[in-house]
Amino acid sequence: MENYEKDLINLMVGKVLKKHDAKSTAELSEEEKNKVKDVVEQIQSEVEKFLQNQNKTVDETDFEQSNQAGGEPEINPLVQETLNKLTNSNNDVSNVKTFIKDEKEE
Repeated sequence: MENYEKDLINLMVGKVLKKHDAKSTAELSEEEKNKVKDVVEQIQSEVEKFLQNQNKTVDETDFEQSNQAGGEPEINPLVQETLNKLTNSNNDVSNVKTFIKDEKEE
């Protein structure tokens, strides 16, 4: 860690301890120091990954081309099932009778 980062951490930790009126009475055990070190290393690696992804540019060539030859695109199976239910229902709309009320009969 760089010097300014340590200074910032010391400042923030000091403010939190002062706010809660905490006094340092004992040092950390070796196990506690190792846990803190592991947490800091994990956070540091996540920040580095984040920064690497921030500088990465993505365009259309980075995505898989499923429809290169002009064929039919893949359809979600749930959507396909719903479409099949709608188009292949037992109701035959070609035989529906329409009743029109003749206005002259009134």
